[in-house]
Amino acid sequence: MKFDEFFKAMSAAQVDYVLVGGLAVSLQGVVRGTLDVDVVLAMDEANLDRFIAAARAMGLAPSLPVPIESLADAAQMDLWHRERNMLAFSLREAAPAGLVVDVLVRPGVSYPDLRSKASVRSMGSIDIPVASIEHLIALKSGTGRSIDALDVEQLERLRGSRSPT
Repeated sequence: MKFDEFFKAMSAAQVDYVLVGGLAVSLQGVVRGTLDVDVVLAMDEANLDRFIAAARAMGLAPSLPVPIESLADAAQMDLWHRERNMLAFSLREAAPAGLVVDVLVRPGVSYPDLRSKASVRSMGSIDIPVASIEHLIALKSGTGRSIDALDVEQLERLRGSRSPT
């Protein structure tokens, strides 16, 4: 499955989400490759039901040997986050080199804040809510990952170039 197919399915299912991660960095204007999709979802029951149904229809299944409905169990997500430091609930397509979707379970920026400052970027005919540069910097700062540090550096540069002089 290609990125655009994923976003078309999210749009058709009316899933409320914000794109974060490497693809969001790219859509904000930083040249960067990525192989997965990182999203933050509105965690209300109806939205999670729509997301789970769409994920199933796309052939996405959890990377862990758990049911996909685990994503909708807030207590389970809290437990895995607290005891296993789980940052994302990962879904993947069964095909070799298939799509990987990471749902951030406890992002450093709340969903309402992400959504309120998200910009809309187009990928073909699909509009995608993309986290703001400031929020991407916040989400990627201090992770200890070299790719995130590079993203922060590039995003800071991009933010500076977009600032009014």
